[in-house]
Amino acid sequence: MATQASCISLWCTVMWVLFFSLHSTPAHAAEKPVLRWCMDHFPGMHEFNGSNRMPVGPSVEMMQELARLAGFTLQIGTRTPTSRCLKQLADGEADIMVNLLHSNEREKTLNLIRFASRHPDRLYLAQSNPVQITDLNQLRDLSLVSVRNFGLHPTIQAVVDTLPPEQKQPVDSILIALQMIAKGRAEGTLLPPAMVQLLLSQHPELVEHIREVNFVRNKIQPQDIYLGLSRHVSDPTLALRIHSAVKQMKKNGTMRRLLGDKVLD
Repeated sequence: MATQASCISLWCTVMWVLFFSLHSTPAHAAEKPVLRWCMDHFPGMHEFNGSNRMPVGPSVEMMQELARLAGFTLQIGTRTPTSRCLKQLADGEADIMVNLLHSNEREKTLNLIRFASRHPDRLYLAQSNPVQITDLNQLRDLSLVSVRNFGLHPTIQAVVDTLPPEQKQPVDSILIALQMIAKGRAEGTLLPPAMVQLLLSQHPELVEHIREVNFVRNKIQPQDIYLGLSRHVSDPTLALRIHSAVKQMKKNGTMRRLLGDKVLD
């Protein structure tokens, strides 16, 4: 009888252990890592409209799908200037940004993960300005307005960097830059065409005052754009999982469906 009782007790113990192991997964194993997305204002991609506290745009949908595939929880922040976002990622106060251009300085603090490319910046002049521009080197004869914290295509940036400070005037947004060109307060501005087209559709009063110029004598390749993951993120597998999720979204057409012609593959 003692042997039978011991067997019953042992069987009960084994069954309890199995039940507990199946239904009591440790909390840390079930939790997904949380990535804090520092949100700048990027018209046409992710933006805060009116009184909306939550951002809208294709970047938001892309990031939500990326979080699902890569297995992390996305924590969306409030509207923050680009320069402050970059500092927060460098300091470990935020974890991820999107739609970034490459720079050697950024690569020191961010793991840059390419997800698409964009058309090179184009030159925008006033319709009333008769000057004919066909070559990048002709930029040296113009007064230019630029947008703070917006990088240019490296080939174009190399020419702009040679201009004296008095020929370059920084402003806070693409809209302000276009308005200045339309009003003749500067001769030209260099901007990504997809964003310009969006803003002109929202401000039709500017359309007849702005013309776009291609540098037809220069072959300028599309420019890569990246996700920026802070190097303070402790999970060493996250960058690989995000990279794999990006590849999956491209392969199954999700990236093209969400971003359309705003970017190139």
